Amino acid sequence: MPAAGLAQARGGIEGRVIDPAGRPLAAADVSVGRWRATTDADGAWRITRLEPGPYRIAVRRLGYRPSRLDVDVEAGRTARVTVTLELVPFTLDSLVVSAPPSTISTTDVELGTKLTVSEIALLPSTFDARQLIALTPGARPDQIWGGASDQANSYSLDGTTVNHPGLGGALLLPSPSWIETLEVRGLGAGADVGSAQGGLVEVVTLSGRNVIEGALRTSFESQRLNGTNLIAGEIGSELASRRELDGQVRGPLVHDRLHFALFGHVIRQEEQVLNYLTTSGAFVAQPPSYREERALAKLTWKPSGRDLLEGSLMGRYQDGERVGQTGYEAGDATERLRQSNLTGNLTWQRSWSPRSALTVRVGGFTAREWHDPYDHAAVPGIELLTRGNPPRYQNAVFRTGSAPSSLGLTAAWTGRGRLAGLEHEVKVGGEYTLGGWWYDRQRNGGMTWRPLRVLGFDPGTPATWAYLGAIPTGWGGDVRIDSDVRNAALFVQEQIGISSWLRFNPGFRYAWWTGALTPAGGGPRFTAVRDAALEPRIGVVAELNALGGVVAKAHWGRYHQPMFAALFDRVTGAGTYSDEEIWSYLGPPSANPAQTFTIHERDSLAAAGLFRFDESVRLDQTGRVEQYRQPYMDQIVLSLERAIGTRWKVGVAYVHRRNRDMVALVDRKLASNYTVVDSVIMLDRFGQPVFFAGRPLVLDRLAISNEDILYVQELLRQGQLTDPNVLYAPPGLTPAQLAALRYDPDLVLTKVPQATRRFGQLQLRLDARYRTWWAGASATISALDGNYNVVAGPDDYTNGGPGPWVRLNEQYNFYGALNNQSRFEGKVYLGGLLPARFRGGLFLSYATGDRVTPTLPIDGLLSEFAVAVPSASIPGGLDTVPFHRFLFRSETGQRIFIQPRGTYGYEPRASLDLHLERSFPRGGTEVLLVVDAFNVLGDRSVTGIQTEVNALAGFAGTDYGRVLSRVPPRTLRLGAGVRF
Repeated sequence: MPAAGLAQARGGIEGRVIDPAGRPLAAADVSVGRWRATTDADGAWRITRLEPGPYRIAVRRLGYRPSRLDVDVEAGRTARVTVTLELVPFTLDSLVVSAPPSTISTTDVELGTKLTVSEIALLPSTFDARQLIALTPGARPDQIWGGASDQANSYSLDGTTVNHPGLGGALLLPSPSWIETLEVRGLGAGADVGSAQGGLVEVVTLSGRNVIEGALRTSFESQRLNGTNLIAGEIGSELASRRELDGQVRGPLVHDRLHFALFGHVIRQEEQVLNYLTTSGAFVAQPPSYREERALAKLTWKPSGRDLLEGSLMGRYQDGERVGQTGYEAGDATERLRQSNLTGNLTWQRSWSPRSALTVRVGGFTAREWHDPYDHAAVPGIELLTRGNPPRYQNAVFRTGSAPSSLGLTAAWTGRGRLAGLEHEVKVGGEYTLGGWWYDRQRNGGMTWRPLRVLGFDPGTPATWAYLGAIPTGWGGDVRIDSDVRNAALFVQEQIGISSWLRFNPGFRYAWWTGALTPAGGGPRFTAVRDAALEPRIGVVAELNALGGVVAKAHWGRYHQPMFAALFDRVTGAGTYSDEEIWSYLGPPSANPAQTFTIHERDSLAAAGLFRFDESVRLDQTGRVEQYRQPYMDQIVLSLERAIGTRWKVGVAYVHRRNRDMVALVDRKLASNYTVVDSVIMLDRFGQPVFFAGRPLVLDRLAISNEDILYVQELLRQGQLTDPNVLYAPPGLTPAQLAALRYDPDLVLTKVPQATRRFGQLQLRLDARYRTWWAGASATISALDGNYNVVAGPDDYTNGGPGPWVRLNEQYNFYGALNNQSRFEGKVYLGGLLPARFRGGLFLSYATGDRVTPTLPIDGLLSEFAVAVPSASIPGGLDTVPFHRFLFRSETGQRIFIQPRGTYGYEPRASLDLHLERSFPRGGTEVLLVVDAFNVLGDRSVTGIQTEVNALAGFAGTDYGRVLSRVPPRTLRLGAGVRF
């Protein structure tokens, strides 16, 4: 029979799944024989190209009783059905029993992970919803499928975007016990899904139903019950104690019409930190402590059989004491934290039929965060001038305040039908988000005392601070930004049934982005950057029945990064950053350690010879905008999946991602603004060699700014430099070459063709779903290579600055294996019902260590650089002669990779977390006793070290390789609760 006649001889079934109140039920699993479908946000589903005859429809959804329905399919016609699912008592036993079987979608191309309320409840509990992302194959809580940290991800809460408009990443997420589903998307996502270069995390909270139900739980953990991975001599902190109380109640206000849900969560937490400032004890006497309250209110209203309105409001308040304590701070040099967040949304859904539905959503958030000093803002901090872990006294160095906000509107219409003899499902819509970001960082006292680490130092006695008659001081480093961003898009996504076994899913998304700033020094607001682009996304799904029911999927898509302020905060006129400067005070020490000077007083004293400028960390560079393009990522996903019966599913997938149009500040004359010196010997501040790998450290290359060379030559001409034992210019330069040197930076904010990130990953997945238990396992092999580990701004390993296309030294050895991905990672999770009314779950993971690279930050005050030159006294010999430190006065803070990036790797780590609870039913109430155990295997793997080879340990010696963090220790958490 011809293909057209065959299609006409077949029929189909479509319908909606609703609850007893008539509200649509999304994410319900529908099976018709071997065919599977999942309901959309309107509860609609559709299965076509069925042979005529009788079929049994089976519908399952968590929290509802499974339903079965028999229907006859006629040739050339589509049967329409409505399935109503009845509620079941909200206990975990019923949720596990009502869990749908494992299925493979044959309508869309997307691969991802979706956790439901029953799975979350039976897994080892976490307090941060982002930790649940770890169950996704190849993903971490912040780095999802090779994404450039949390800033590359996109987050939504009940459909409302909650991305930070200034820094990227999630601003606010609910407590895990409030979550109905958490889905990690992005592999093969269609055009109706918002853009991100990492992953898309969609969180949906629980809603009220026609029964009163709720829960109250509490948990406790203490270092008295736990192990410890803190080791003397290493830096780190661990949880000392944590107490929490979490409750919720949900139900009807008007039966079948109006439902509510209320949630609350209170947390108290203290930490313990190793003490390296005094000898009074192993731990600091005033460790960090936190207090947090969260609340969520949600209403669902069904005014008619076609309409559904849902609104929610979530708030969070947190305060912290002694924040920022690392073991090197006196109590009064830490910070006090105050933070508040509020987010809300309103959603309207309208359904005309199973073939036509509309969703409109408006939502947003606002937040405030303050880090205040314990002493007055006019009191300066005291911070020793040393590389790595500088001890701090008297007051915090900076105070900060921030205020992110966002407001967004989205609308999407879904239609289904036949066109030109083919089955179509189309989604058309648009979205618009306006975000704001205000941030202010100011130096307390206007300056900071930065004495060197000298014998006899007493922070309360300035007379003990001087070294060679000078006391260094720190200035600048302030940050101020007032910005807003606009992200908007129109999209159309199609699913076209080409035949009974083949679907074609084209999609197009047209997006535009704008970033605006108010100058920090005052002035009118101006548009900093803008761009618009098309994002094509194309997928194919094929059911290969000849291969035993294998489903093959292929997808190519382009995903742009949402706009946030860090992409454009270095545009000319912004004034966001100020340089950090070191000036040495040469006058008599004050009797008051809180003594300060204004900039005017400092400059007046400098004119009198009582202040001396030493060096600057250049942070304020800005550039005009040229050829700005919004960063994006091209992605290819290929996968094969096969269902084994109705309970097992196995799959293999390959993911390839490449970032393009990454944004940075670029000096178009970078090469001519530096003079490169080969074979540079590294010395400490006492002129002794710095050792690395058992040998004196020699840098292959070191770039010296022509600005500093010209400055030193001018001082020579003025007769201010007379030391014959140092070099005042790179060796080998002739007088003519010196005279020809120029420093003329041409800074632009633009896309960087040389910036690259490439990610490849092979995934193996296995899932099982039974009536009383479920399990999942994955293994991934990944490669992440490049020279730029962020979306925009300074590369990692750098504490600020404009990045490697302005700082030539930061380009050396900067291509290699990037550090936020394991080469191999394996995960297993399992949960279900156990005998004697026990329930439990586990999560086992193994990962090879991240890549790590030794670095050298340039510092002319604390280090020396030298070269071997022909000896003037020994014929044929060589003398090691240092450069004058003024040759590095503007390069302080620049980082050099002393070996190719990713040369080393941390040790592998393995973790086993367990959850066990015992149920005690009492009528319609269930009492629970809960035990969670984390890192049961007692792993002590190192996850972070001091990478700076010239970091000092004490008065002299190196701090390189010192452990900064390990995996959390073996931990036991005890809890109890009641559910009704």
